[in-house]
Amino acid sequence: MCGLSFYCSLHTNPFSELEKSMLEISHRGPDGSGVLSMKMGNYHLGIGHNRLSILDLSEAGKQPMDLGHGVIISYNGEVYNHRHLRTLLEEKGYAIRGHSDTEIISLLYTEFGNTAFSMLKGMFAFVIIDQKKQKVVMVRDRLGIKPLYVYLDSTDVFASSEIRGLQAFSAVPTEIDRHDVFEFFNQGFLYEPSTGYVSIKKLKPGYYLEIDLTNGIKNEVGFQTSDDYHSTAKLEDVIQSAVEQQLVADVPLGTFFSGGVDSSIIASFTEKNDLFFAKYTNDNQADYDLTFSNKISSFLNKSLHVSDINVSDKNADELMQTVDFVAKNTEELISDYTFWATYQLSRAAREKGYKVMLSGMGADEIFAGYPRYSVLKLHRLMKGMRPVLKGLLKCKFVPKKWDKKFDRLISYTAEKHWPTAYSRLLGYFSRVELNEFFVDIDSLNSCYQSKLDAIAQSFKGHVCDKVKFAQHFDLTGFLSHNLMVSDKASMLASLELRVPLLDESIVNHGLALSSKTLLKRGQLKHPLKSLLGRLIPKQFVERPKTGFNPPLEGLINTLGMERLKREMVHVGTYINLQAVNTLITQHFSGEANNVYKLWQLLYFSRWLKLKGEKNVA
Repeated sequence: MCGLSFYCSLHTNPFSELEKSMLEISHRGPDGSGVLSMKMGNYHLGIGHNRLSILDLSEAGKQPMDLGHGVIISYNGEVYNHRHLRTLLEEKGYAIRGHSDTEIISLLYTEFGNTAFSMLKGMFAFVIIDQKKQKVVMVRDRLGIKPLYVYLDSTDVFASSEIRGLQAFSAVPTEIDRHDVFEFFNQGFLYEPSTGYVSIKKLKPGYYLEIDLTNGIKNEVGFQTSDDYHSTAKLEDVIQSAVEQQLVADVPLGTFFSGGVDSSIIASFTEKNDLFFAKYTNDNQADYDLTFSNKISSFLNKSLHVSDINVSDKNADELMQTVDFVAKNTEELISDYTFWATYQLSRAAREKGYKVMLSGMGADEIFAGYPRYSVLKLHRLMKGMRPVLKGLLKCKFVPKKWDKKFDRLISYTAEKHWPTAYSRLLGYFSRVELNEFFVDIDSLNSCYQSKLDAIAQSFKGHVCDKVKFAQHFDLTGFLSHNLMVSDKASMLASLELRVPLLDESIVNHGLALSSKTLLKRGQLKHPLKSLLGRLIPKQFVERPKTGFNPPLEGLINTLGMERLKREMVHVGTYINLQAVNTLITQHFSGEANNVYKLWQLLYFSRWLKLKGEKNVA
């Protein structure tokens, strides 16, 4: 896994800023760095690469790569079918000097042009400079596992693997987008391709951006869908093939392990890989998962390493440092405190000598593993039960540990526009609270619903099947936010994270299954649990899993009411500060449990402060 940056400028040559950009993202590739600049027509071009050596550790894998065919490439990711593609190229007479997948992509493009992109299986983002055709092509994988941030105007284009790399270029504006802020408070993250900035966007998953330097025309083209990877093979065979392909590396490789279904399936299909388990200190629920993780690892004859994430003994200032760490390094508007723990775990694995780790991420979205999918299956019933649900919550008949989920369920049933209703299951704030936050609520909500409607229009299934409808939204929403968290947290520790259960064929398999099959007999993620029951003893499978829950309640309570109110000062430019202080007072008076709402507000305040951005669009 690596980092890349690129510029294409008509009037200036910001080569020194390219070098600065590469320094900003040096953690993504500590094993080597390279930059190239050139003039093509009237344009100044520069391309850079930071290398984390995984395949072909020799100089033959060095980037930016120029093989002398008029094609220069800077690439971040892994193409898992590169051996098959290598054979294809050799049959066409190509002499291949090394065994890196970068070289395969370059030669494949030389032979097939843009058609080559749909032949790739894996996670990738890359930039190609085609000197013969005088064009530039930027490409991102089908699911957007690897990020590529882009700024473009009428004459110039800049790109980087991270926002900080993009902002190293002085020509890139950094105005914060009010519409993105509103969206962020609806669901806690942003749908692709938004980032929180007006002019900085991600290249959309499964798309390439082609820039013709002879006339300046830019075209963004979709080249890949999940349907491109239809397979008639059994799920077990597809998963085994995916895991085997992703075990290929010239460096040590391990598996992040939780004792749950997804990581246990991956562990079952690997032989010698060590397992890494993360737990928050003094977390009884994590201790429960650890008990089963030990039993499963013992059954599979694997070593289990436990990493303790300690936050319980930190004072308020130390806790704020962890908040700032998350706010700075997520870069986009993503209020996910697990970023900090993911980084800690990644660093622990790196310190033990691992450069690559496997993760079970993505299976919950592809095979309907989240509890909210059970709610969606009962959509009509839940809508009809809204008065009962409100009554239960008001009369305090709901256990305290469930009240936040109940609150979101009630918010879901209150919305008539279903995509917005789904946001209420994902986010923490109700329509009433959002109305109090934003003065221009009508115009903001209109734009937000238009964005959601555009996502809905590309859904090919029946909109009455809310489980499948939600899966469609999650592909560019909830899953994307998880992928960005894992990519940046792991790369910050100079660790490559692979996600075998997001292999294109597995994704196609899961998305093609009916909601009835996915939630058979009321069991979430039924196909995967059924498979795991054939791989390990059933008593290890048929148990509740607690999940990796961040200790946000302790964080908020340690900071206290007055400290929180002081920390919220930065949000006043965007939302009603009085409404924010009301939520804080309600929480500390015991009137309501607003832990997750206060966390999101605190994150946003620190994100604003750390960006130092005062311009509003």
